[in-house]
Amino acid sequence: MAQTVSVRLSEESLREVDRLAERLKTDRSEALRRFIERGLREARIDDALDRLRKGKVSVGRAAEMAGVTLYEMLELIRRHHIPSGYGPEDLEKDLRVLGPRR
Repeated sequence: MAQTVSVRLSEESLREVDRLAERLKTDRSEALRRFIERGLREARIDDALDRLRKGKVSVGRAAEMAGVTLYEMLELIRRHHIPSGYGPEDLEKDLRVLGPRR
């Protein structure tokens, strides 16, 4: 169930939201929802990568936490230069655990 929340933004930030909302051909509320969802997705990915970097989770678990496929997580690991020690055997194991590609 959706809930209404209040947030204080600087006038500059609000102008930017309105400008982007206009470019997206949507209203301020919908634009803010989109921006928040995008930010939450990035925050989930950052958290999963941080935990992976610290050795607290496996690559498969990091993918689940981030809400991405195993293949996407492997690409993120490569892009962020995170040494994973992840080999073909690990991939096969994670694929069995995670099931078919989403």
